[in-house]
Amino acid sequence: MGIRVDEVGGLVSVQSDVFVSKRLRVNLGTGVAYVANDAFGGLLTFDVPPKGTISNVIFIDLDDEGIQKDLFLSNRIFTPTADNAPFDVTDDFVANVEGMVRIIDFFDLLNSQVGQATPAMAYNAPEGKLYGQLITRGADNIAAGSLPLIFLKIV
Repeated sequence: MGIRVDEVGGLVSVQSDVFVSKRLRVNLGTGVAYVANDAFGGLLTFDVPPKGTISNVIFIDLDDEGIQKDLFLSNRIFTPTADNAPFDVTDDFVANVEGMVRIIDFFDLLNSQVGQATPAMAYNAPEGKLYGQLITRGADNIAAGSLPLIFLKIV
């Protein structure tokens, strides 16, 4: 990471290394109906730098649903809501929440979609992990073999 100054024009540009987390498969029930505000999959564990700013959250929607998802993130492990149950945050989750990301922009690729959020969300994860869980805001019904993926880009 560094700052460069263009001596001719006096322009400043900031450069930073970009960290990309592993793509995590969202393990959830297939062939079952979800309703708005259900937990969408279980606990997600992202290995991340201890500090940073989440520049992008990418949700790869292989089932072509394009339905808003919210990602709740904590810097400590928490007991997730059971998949396909009404999302019910516990006190241990709320006390350690690092932030929330709303994924509402979807790009249609005919047979799949890619959701992207650009939260510019700073975080602190002393153990190098962020824990999260997705919430659906619509009526998903995921086909077998079409489980979504999610990953973070961090600067």
